[in-house]
Amino acid sequence: MAFNFIPAGRGADVAGIDLSPEQREALLKMLMNKNLSGGISALSTAPQLARVSLQMSGGKIVSPTHMYINQPSWDLKVLADFIGGCGAGRLYCALQPNGDVTPCVFMPELVVGNIRKSSFMNIWEKSEVMRKLRDRRLLEGHCGNCQYKHVCSGCRARALGYFNDVIAPDPGCIRELEEPSVRRTLKLNC
Repeated sequence: MAFNFIPAGRGADVAGIDLSPEQREALLKMLMNKNLSGGISALSTAPQLARVSLQMSGGKIVSPTHMYINQPSWDLKVLADFIGGCGAGRLYCALQPNGDVTPCVFMPELVVGNIRKSSFMNIWEKSEVMRKLRDRRLLEGHCGNCQYKHVCSGCRARALGYFNDVIAPDPGCIRELEEPSVRRTLKLNC
């Protein structure tokens, strides 16, 4: 499992050594080549692996975040459209020891509620941040314009870490280079 770099916590101090979009694309293609060769399954938490898998297999194989099935399947593509991509606030969230709820473990500063003050279901269903994360139509920049946004959607923790906005584009995607007019200014001094 190749974990995606997230500029959270002390990682914000070393954001300047993050992979470039070209380097990330090369890594994801290498991982997908390993998968297609039938050897060991090589996975990544980078949601862009789903796009890469679809592109490299001619649309026949999709590798949603955290899983890979080496066989063409329309059903898997439909499932990937629903569960694929970043699951922060959509499929999971994080619970801190003090009861704080955040959309993802890599978004520790984005507290959306506290289970000591409100029910989990109330937080899950009514948090404005969680609602934003569930509506992929709100994604901005290349993520919002991407035909693969349902299987990928970019990493929302990276968007938060780099732009202080959960619906901002993921700056690690090669598609960011294809749409320079929608680039945003990084909040970090990288």
